[in-house]
Amino acid sequence: MYLQHLEIEGYKNFRSKFKVNFSPGLNVMVGENGSGKSAVIDAIRQLLLEDEYGRSPMSDTDFNRPFDKPKEQAASFRIRGQFDGLSPEQTVMFLPWTENGQAILTLEVENKQNRYGRFRRALWGGASRSSMFERELFEAIDCVYLPPLRDAETRLQEGKGSRLARLLKNLNNEELAKAKQKGALHPLEEKVRMFNEQLATGQSIDLANKLISARLVEALGPVFGQDTNIRFSETNFARIVESLRLLFFPRVNALTPREAFRSLEENSLGYNNLLYLATVLAELNVPSSAEGEPEYPKILLIEEPEAHLHPQLQVVLLKYLEKTAVDKKVQVIVTTHSPVLASSVSLKSLIHLSPAGPSAIALSTCMLPSDSQAFIDRWLDATKSTLLFARGIMLVEGIAEAMLIPELAKQVLKDWNNAPQHSASKLPTSLEEGGVSVINMSGIYFDHFMKLFSNTELDDVRCIPIRCAGVTDNDPVKDSKPTFSKPVDGKNPALSLVENINKSTWARLYPNKLKTFEYDLAMEGDNLKILSSVAKSLLSTEGPIKKTFEKQEQTGWDVMTEDQKAEAAYYLLEHIDEKKGEFAQAVADRLASKGAVLKIPDYISNAVIWACGGTPG
Repeated sequence: MYLQHLEIEGYKNFRSKFKVNFSPGLNVMVGENGSGKSAVIDAIRQLLLEDEYGRSPMSDTDFNRPFDKPKEQAASFRIRGQFDGLSPEQTVMFLPWTENGQAILTLEVENKQNRYGRFRRALWGGASRSSMFERELFEAIDCVYLPPLRDAETRLQEGKGSRLARLLKNLNNEELAKAKQKGALHPLEEKVRMFNEQLATGQSIDLANKLISARLVEALGPVFGQDTNIRFSETNFARIVESLRLLFFPRVNALTPREAFRSLEENSLGYNNLLYLATVLAELNVPSSAEGEPEYPKILLIEEPEAHLHPQLQVVLLKYLEKTAVDKKVQVIVTTHSPVLASSVSLKSLIHLSPAGPSAIALSTCMLPSDSQAFIDRWLDATKSTLLFARGIMLVEGIAEAMLIPELAKQVLKDWNNAPQHSASKLPTSLEEGGVSVINMSGIYFDHFMKLFSNTELDDVRCIPIRCAGVTDNDPVKDSKPTFSKPVDGKNPALSLVENINKSTWARLYPNKLKTFEYDLAMEGDNLKILSSVAKSLLSTEGPIKKTFEKQEQTGWDVMTEDQKAEAAYYLLEHIDEKKGEFAQAVADRLASKGAVLKIPDYISNAVIWACGGTPG
């Protein structure tokens, strides 16, 4: 049994009905700040009455309030959870909540307070509000929440709130019940009782007891005086385990002396978080029901598990959570801002949240072909997975575009914002300011990646709802020298995708008109002057190549014919072929540091404008 579907309406970020689907095992929610990841976790906590960290009292800020119309606060909010995968035994257990083989739980809260400041709330199971409701069923759901900035040290220390004590109590419930039936002590209680007896016979302990008792009698007299007894601990099992504390051993091997430990106060924040999480997972692994009873569903909610962990530990932790989710049948729902974590799990575990709508897209529902899913799973790394957190995406073929386009985009956006017709539709001044990531695919893999953002067969319902612009080359035969008046048909297989992708809501694919990125850039305006100058500066020897670039640098290309430009652009392309990345970096530096200006090809301008939220002309 697992939480398969959640609907939220009127709660925090979500004014209109918001839906998110979960899988039985590991679920990793990603997305930019403000997309609603924490609100989803809070909604689950409210619905399941989770109190691991103490639920804050409900406040008026829980009711959605539009930024542009703050007075139009939601009159109520509603959270509905649907549980699937019930075993026959669980179907019987959760019968009051069950409808058509699924358990349904609904919370509705009115934005009205009684005289005690509490909001009116109704919580019911099943399809009807009048359905029978049994609060005891909540005890059959193990829901544990770990907040992003958890105080692991406090939670692991001794005391009533100790996670260690809670684990030990759960491990010994059955044995304690058997001992109680027999009127006997639990073995641990018996050991502590015997230790206390031995302790009391010690000379110094006995003397201290007598001295304290004598002083009490002197002070209060024989009527009011009380006796004392110095003991190690009470013999009650709960009190014993509440006095235990967890110690940390820096190395796990047989050669480490067991005395070489640290207290939690001496340990790092990251390792304390890991110790705390290990204790929680150990408790979730304890059988939650007696033999013969149906297994209780287990849900673990974790916000930002990357807190205080270096990248390698982040990956190890998430892989362990993934294995635990499968092996121990624990549904794990994680939120993260870490590209490292997002890139270390399969696409089928990722849920992308976007403030557009807002919406939640489980990438497992994007209907990716198996070859595309396998390709993207292998391809994603910590850098490229930033596409899951961006507000806009530009997919490019190589390192040259990845280095130079962010600098070209500044000019594109400046021209757009200065145009009188765009006075009411200003765009950011740079890709960084617009939250747009440029992703170098190192190839023409648009067929795989564009499916995440465009699927016209599904009306884009199951696509990531952020703008994606692909930039690709025409790629005619290698020795061709096309011009604007004499173009050459391209051989790039990505060109066949353009028509279908450009019908979608969120994605566009922009091919250039002539040949390659560098060639088309060289064919625009007087760009060859700057590009030839940069190419010359990268040469370490004198010779005919350098002299040719010097000549091209001094030519006024505005008055030259298209064929003459094509010859020079082809020459440039041939002589930077082995160092396109270095050339692009040098051009970017020239634009940024010396104020040089290039005329930018339309396909680049259109891609930048689309990714930043505009509508290209």
